Amino acid sequence: MASFFKKMSLVPKGLKYKTMIAFSLMSLIPLLICFWLATTYIFPNIDLFLGLSLGNISLILGISLVISLLGLYLTKQMIDPIVRIAGDAKIMAEGEVERMIDVKNEDEIADLSSSLNIMTQKIRDNIEELRVYGERTKLINIEINKKVVALSSLLQIGNIILSSSDLTTILDFITSKISDIDEGSASAVILLDEGRNELRLVSGCNIDEDKLSRVKIGYNEIPPRLIVVDRDTPPPAGTTGNLFVKLGLKNIAVLPIIISKKQYGILLVSNDKDGFVFKDDEKELLKIFLKQVTIAVENNLLLKKARELAVKDELTGLYNEGFIHGRLEEEIRRSVLYQRPCGYLLIDVDGFKEFYKQAGEKKAETLLKAVGDMVKGAVTEVDRVGRLASDRFAVVLPERNKKQAANIAEDLRRRIEEGLGKIMQFSRNLTVSIGVSENPIDGSSADELMAKAELLVKNAKSLGKNRIVA
Repeated sequence: MASFFKKMSLVPKGLKYKTMIAFSLMSLIPLLICFWLATTYIFPNIDLFLGLSLGNISLILGISLVISLLGLYLTKQMIDPIVRIAGDAKIMAEGEVERMIDVKNEDEIADLSSSLNIMTQKIRDNIEELRVYGERTKLINIEINKKVVALSSLLQIGNIILSSSDLTTILDFITSKISDIDEGSASAVILLDEGRNELRLVSGCNIDEDKLSRVKIGYNEIPPRLIVVDRDTPPPAGTTGNLFVKLGLKNIAVLPIIISKKQYGILLVSNDKDGFVFKDDEKELLKIFLKQVTIAVENNLLLKKARELAVKDELTGLYNEGFIHGRLEEEIRRSVLYQRPCGYLLIDVDGFKEFYKQAGEKKAETLLKAVGDMVKGAVTEVDRVGRLASDRFAVVLPERNKKQAANIAEDLRRRIEEGLGKIMQFSRNLTVSIGVSENPIDGSSADELMAKAELLVKNAKSLGKNRIVA
């Protein structure tokens, strides 16, 4: 029975079939009207309704009207879905691709609706793919920008290493560039203090330096290689793990600074983002920055060694403190051997700090050069003249007793008082205070003679400056 009704139903029929049925049903009234007109006006003598009562005729007409209305209804059922599909298609065309057309029938209109739904689904899928692709492209662009910034930073770091000899300045620049790579990143360089056999903070960026300075890190806690602690990697065991506990930072990477197979400190990088992970390319980038830090530290060590080996002061061309100390020690041993005296002068420029503030750095350097020249001109070729500190000079006087050394000092003091102000074109006289010590009266070693001369200079300052104290 169900299959019979399904066969009789118009729902599964095609649009063409339904259109023919609707046309046939709706054509019934026009045909009846034409028939009525023909029998009434064209063939009035033919009585086709002979034998039919008025009620029967009305019934026939009523049935015809119902059939026509059924045709109208069927036509409406075909037109309404088309209008609805047209409206939905317009809305979809305006961008509302989430809209779906409700498929109710099984005819060509249903096929059209299904096709539109499939097209819309494909559009949605394509839009989702484009969105995912856009996000991936955005991430790729971010990574590219990171690489460009990192490359630019590395070039700048190379330039600053070549142009600057101050290690702190170089490391501050490097840590700032490392911190710029990722939002929320912080970095620090912690170097070994060989005297205390522990590490101390030298440079940091975006990090709590006070807190980090209080953390005591032992030499044995320096990791032998790159160690990372983040969302996917827990802290390691042992002394290295203790280091991460001490630091108390989230998402941290620690890289050892190794020079000539000796560990000199660590480069520390952290990020406080939740769920942060150090990617492989970021680890490789940190290793490149580590090389720059290592180069800077190694250059600083070489520079220190070069300064220790050098015997001349860069500014004045006089001997440096190390040479003067060694030469004084040598002359004292000679004087003890041959029972001859050895004098030592410590010369301090009076009011040098005030002069520096008033005249500036260049003028101050010119002043120091002029003092060095005047001191060197006041002694013989056998004597040795050196610069100990910014405004302090020393003279080793072999075979000179204290009186002879004091006479040389007085001559030098007078020359400086009379001529240095004119040379510098300064409004007032520039003077020096001089302490005179002698072996063996004031000591039997270089340290003792230098300490005695230091004390005598302080006495000269307290007595009003511009004087000799022996």
